[in-house]
Order: sequence, then C-alpha cells, then structure tokens
Amino acid sequence: MNTPESIGRYTILERLAVGGMAQVYLGFEEGQTALNRLVVIKQILPQYAEDDAFRRMFQQEARLAANINHPNIVEIHELGEWEGQPFLAMEYVSGVPLNVLMRRVRENGGHIPIGVALGIIGQACAGAQAAHDLLDPVGAPANLVHRDLTPHNLIIAETGHVKILDFGVAKASTNQEKTETGMLKGKLPYMSPEQLWQAEVDRRSDVFTLGVVLWELLIGDKLFAREQEVATINAVLNSTLPDIKTIRPDVPPEVLQAALSALEKDLTKRTPSAEAFRSELMHGARAAMIDCSEEVVKRFVDGNLGPSLSARRLEVAAQVERSIGRHPGVSNDAVTELTASPEPKPTVGIKRGVLIGAVGSVVFAAIMFFGLVAAGVIGNTKPQPDLSPAPDDGVVILLAPIVGPEILRQDLEPLRRYLQRELGLAVDWQFAESYEATSASLIEGDVSFASLPPATYVQTKAADSRVELVAAKVHSGTSYSDAILLVREGDLLETAKALRRKRICYPDTNSTTGYFLPRTWLREQGVNPDTDLQGPPVISGNHHNLIRDVIDGRCDIGGSFMAAYKSAEEAGVNSAVARVFGITGRTPHDSIIAGPKADPALVVAMRDALLEFDPQREAGQKFLGTVERLTGFAEVDDQVYDRVRDALDAERTAQLVDGD
Repeated sequence: MNTPESIGRYTILERLAVGGMAQVYLGFEEGQTALNRLVVIKQILPQYAEDDAFRRMFQQEARLAANINHPNIVEIHELGEWEGQPFLAMEYVSGVPLNVLMRRVRENGGHIPIGVALGIIGQACAGAQAAHDLLDPVGAPANLVHRDLTPHNLIIAETGHVKILDFGVAKASTNQEKTETGMLKGKLPYMSPEQLWQAEVDRRSDVFTLGVVLWELLIGDKLFAREQEVATINAVLNSTLPDIKTIRPDVPPEVLQAALSALEKDLTKRTPSAEAFRSELMHGARAAMIDCSEEVVKRFVDGNLGPSLSARRLEVAAQVERSIGRHPGVSNDAVTELTASPEPKPTVGIKRGVLIGAVGSVVFAAIMFFGLVAAGVIGNTKPQPDLSPAPDDGVVILLAPIVGPEILRQDLEPLRRYLQRELGLAVDWQFAESYEATSASLIEGDVSFASLPPATYVQTKAADSRVELVAAKVHSGTSYSDAILLVREGDLLETAKALRRKRICYPDTNSTTGYFLPRTWLREQGVNPDTDLQGPPVISGNHHNLIRDVIDGRCDIGGSFMAAYKSAEEAGVNSAVARVFGITGRTPHDSIIAGPKADPALVVAMRDALLEFDPQREAGQKFLGTVERLTGFAEVDDQVYDRVRDALDAERTAQLVDGD
C-alpha cells in the first residue's frame, strides 16, 4: 500500500500503521491558513468507506467524540473526507503507548512502581469519565463507551500526561467486533464479560477493562490472556483472580480492594463509574502516602524509554523540516519548538542522496533481476531515504526494513549504547527504504556496516566479493529462524493445493523468509507462485505490515518468520486473527556486514565488540526486543548460507523456465 503525499491540507510524513478498519499516518498541517502542527490522520479503509451505513455511523460518532473536551483524551481537530475516504485529524502526542512501556519493563525484569501504575490508571479514568458524561447536541446522554481501553490506546506523553486514543471510533468500531462467521474480534483478554456475551454494554465495561490494565501493571504479567482464544474467554468469564499479595506485597489494601471491585463479573457489584474507580484508587494512594503525580510517571518513562523518545522526537523534527523544504511557502519557524532539543551525537557513513534505487546500477540490477521481475518494479525507481551527512568521528549501521524503524530503534538502543562505549565512537542506526537499497548503500561505500537478511547478504556478496561477514545475530540462543506462511484464522485452507487462485503477500522481494523460502516451498508442493496464484502479489514493505495485509484481506497468504508473527501484537497488530499455515524452511538470522570501504581496524573492533555483547550484563535483560529477541552474536562461516544460495538458484531457474 502506497503512502499518499497528502490528505486534505495535511502533508503525510509517514505511515504509522494499517490494521482493523483504518490506516494511520503522521501528518503536518501546512498552508497560509493552517496552524503548522503535527497531527495523526486516521483514514477509513476503502472497503469500509464504501458502506454508506458505516460512513454515517462513523461520522456521527466522530462528531460526538469531537465534543469531548478533556486533557486526558486525544483531541479531534477535523472530520473530513479525501478521495472518497473519511478521515479524522487528531492531536499528535509525543510519547509512548502504555503497552510499549510495559514490554520494556518486563524485558528488564522489573516492576512498575505502584505510584506510576495508579497515576496512569487515575488519569485514564478521568478521561473515560468525561466521555461517559458527554451529552449530545440536544442535551441527552450520548452513552459513549470506548470498549477498547487497552494499553495500546493509552498514550503516555513525555511529560507523564496520559491520553486516551480512539474515542472517535468507539461505537462505530463495535459493529466490527463480530466477524461473518460469528467469532469475536478484538483484544479478548481485556473485554468485559458482557462484551464476550455480546450483550448491551455501558460505562461499567470500560471500568472492567481499566481494572484489567491496572492489575497487569501491578503484577507485570497478563491477567486473562491464554494461548487459545477459548481459554482466554473462559478465563475472563470464570477464572479466579490470582493472589496479588504473593506477587506485590506492597500493594495497599485499599488499592487492592478497588482493583477487585472494578473486576467484578457481576455488573451490579462492579464499581459503577470510572470516577468512582479513580476516587477509590486515589484514596488508597493518599492513605499509603504514595506519590502518583505526573512527575512520577514522567521520571519512570524517561528512565526506561528516554533515549528512544528523544531519538523519535528528532526523527519527526527532521521529517517536518524536509516537508517544509518541499513547501517553501511555509516558514521554518513552524518547527522551532520541535527542533529545540539537544543535538544528537555526530555520526558518519551516509552521504545525502546517494542511495541507488532498484535500477540505479546495471550490475546490481542484474544480480537482483529475478526478484524484481516478480515484484513488478523493474523500470521504476523506488524512493530512497533522505540520509544526512555527518562528520568523521562516528559510525552508522544501516538496517534493512524487516519491521518498522521505531520498533527496531527501541529494541536495539542498549546495543547502540554498548557499541558506542566499546568503539569510542558515536554510533547510530539508519533505516533503508528497501532490502536492495541497504545492499546498494553498503556496496557504494555510503555506510561501513549494514545488518542484512540472509538472501540480501548472498546477493550482496555476489555483487561485490569484498563485503565481509562480521557477526551473525543470535535470537533466543539459536542462530536460525523458521520461515512461515500465514493465513487468516477463519480461512478454511488446509493443503497447498487449496492456495491456488489465492493472492500472496511478500514483505520484500529480497526477503529470505518472506519471499525466497515460501516460493521454493510452494513449488515443492506443486504450486507455481507466479502462475497458480492470483496476481499481482502484494508487496507489504515489512513483516508486520504483511501480517496486517493478511488480516485485512489484501492478500490470502503471506510469507514471514515466526518471531515477527509472535511479536506482532506489540506493534499494534492483532495477530490472533492470523494463523500459521506451514513452515517453509529455516535460515540463519540477519548478520552485520562490513562494506568494501570499511576501515579494517574498525571492522576488527566491531567484530570483537559484537561477539562480547551480553544483554543481561549490559541492560539487565535476557534478550533485546520482542521481534528479534537478540541474545548475542556469533562468528559464522560463509558456508552456512549455502541453503539460501540453493533457494536463490531455484528462484533464478524458475524465472528462466517461466520466461521461456
């Protein structure tokens, strides 16, 4: 799916997510009458935009939500329509979703302080109460219920202030909670019993969800989530709550009682309102003299995610500056506040505007040709990242887009700090637009190091034998990854032959697990991916986008790898509605590769540093991130890629045969 240049008067800076019923973008409001501000654009997907009843309901509820005036709810700036698709322009919050903070704390093996947990839930309750009390234009109760007050929809600003997302589509989205087969969709572990029974819900349903979130903040683990959906539903409806005192003996009795009341399955016994829940929690905090102010939340967030938030702020500011450069009528004063943060440490390795595209080099295009033909991009130059020049006292490691840049940046921040200390140089990550762009930049000498997936390394080595393996990533103690094919949960596909006439997604046409191995496996099963499948294929851009595309029906099957599937929920992708159809092979993990122009002494120092890296020692974590689950690096021999070379040869042979 292509990212539009603009929606209405908003210049689109990047696509943030696609899932459910909408696609979400980061935008900048520009123009003579604009306010020159960052916004988040949520645009309804075409299949929903074509439903007149849904459009009317979405617009009606968005207008209601736009009238909620409360500091703990993300403000709606505009309800509009662009190219036939309704959209909302909403307040941009510089911060982090609560689920990301919870994940980081869990990885570090720590607990969220009680004051921080109470501060977050107390603010969320205040926002929810304002929505529940909303009156419609004639003064009648609007009866607005969020129904999805999960950690994904609670944003913590860098100031420690909590904002609720998505009240603008609360009631409209509930009509999508049930699939055509009658199965529930959504975040089952946070649904109230009445939601699971598909009964009428009121504000007490939101109280229940906030009670679940509070409980998980306190115990540092899921409350009702189980491996199987049926087991999760049964846990919500029937399970006994664990004894929190055995996990967190420091929880005050008043706070514990408030949490228990919010989680009553019997509606008549449950805490009657979000304000009552907030009041009980604050009373318990005061009695125990617990500080749950925004400042406490701010310090905790900064201590766990400060560097990642700062990096993201600078990245967004740079995007705005580039946007203003494209629109010279807008003053640079518009981003003064955004860029008035400390200068990042200088880095080197990339020159502006030198990354070549898919056909930027005849030799490189010849090496990549068989992959690019299948993608249908031969003859088109892909947009390349606008990477800034840097002085000669640092190093950049370029990353291929296996998942979104922000996820990788957060996951790898402890590694960056470690390398910076060990090498005595400023170290930074940069992110290429495509796998081939990563390879091209390494060959051209625009960067000294890159993290390359196996197939891209093999192709790069074939294009320039001077590139050098430095170290291979080790994930969860293993050096190999399982490639998989995914389908939607409700699709009754059991055999490879059933995939005929189905459409396939690939994350990238140079992906090992997402492209070459699935195509080889399909041929082994008697299915030609070029003639037996419905075309053209969908190129999703990265593995999490691919899972979204499978779930949203843009394709019927998709090639990925197991770790991306397991970690998708942390990226806001409800992977529970997708299932693994089959395992298509195993491959080494990505490796750090040195380019032909890298300083040999720096290559040796980089290898030594990577091989000594220990997440437990450096960051107090068993592994880094939920996607790669990086536990270290290992020395590898080029021969471990022979199986990947076989897959590439099979693809090349198939392309030649099909061409004849």
